[in-house]
Amino acid sequence: MQGNVIFNVDAKLSTMNMSKLPKLFQVELDRRTGIPRRYKRKLVRRLSDLRGFFSDNKMVGQMLERGKNPIIYEVYEIPQAPSEGLFSLACTVLRPGKIGREYYFTKGHFHAKEPASEVYVGLKGRGMLLLQNREGKIAHLPLEAGNVVYVPPQWAHRAINTGRGKLVFLAVYPSSAGHDYGSIKKSGFAKLVVERGGKPALISSRSLKR
Repeated sequence: MQGNVIFNVDAKLSTMNMSKLPKLFQVELDRRTGIPRRYKRKLVRRLSDLRGFFSDNKMVGQMLERGKNPIIYEVYEIPQAPSEGLFSLACTVLRPGKIGREYYFTKGHFHAKEPASEVYVGLKGRGMLLLQNREGKIAHLPLEAGNVVYVPPQWAHRAINTGRGKLVFLAVYPSSAGHDYGSIKKSGFAKLVVERGGKPALISSRSLKR
C-alpha cells in the first residue's frame, strides 16, 4: 500500500514541466524598513487610486481638487506565474493618516479564485486586518510586528493602519488567486475603523457614508 502512494506522487510530478518551475531563492528584508532588498515590481497607491473606497467621498474629492494626492500605501511584489502550487510574495508599506476620522487602509479584496487563502506576517507598526465574508459576517484581528494572521478562503480582507508610524507586513498567497477589488468598491465593508477618543473604533459603515 505504501508503495502505491509513492508511485502516485511520482506519477503526478512527472506530468509537470520541471523546466518551468521557479528557482529556489531567498530575499533579505531591510531590518530598518522591513522592505525586501530585491523585488520584481513596485506599486504605488495614492488617494486618487482609492477614490470610491473611503466613506467620506466629499472630502476625498475636495483634497484632490486642491492638488492633494498623498501616497496611501506601496506594495513590493515578488510574483510567480499563475499556476497551482506556486506562491507569490508581497510586502506592503501602509502609511499613517486619516481621511476625516477614518484611518488609511488598503483597498481590500476577495480572491478571484475563492478557494484561495492568504497569510499575513506583521513586520513593523500597529494596525488591524478587517475581514468580511460573502454573507456579511465581520471579523477583525490585530496586525502588528510579530503577528501572523491566516485568512481563510472566501473572506475579503483589508489592512488598516491605526498607529502613528508605517504599518509594514508581508503577504503570501497562491499565485493564481487573483484579486477582486470591484466587489469591495461596489459594496464596501459593513464596518469601518475610525478614531474615537484617540483610539481605533469599529463602527457601522452607514454611520459615516456620504
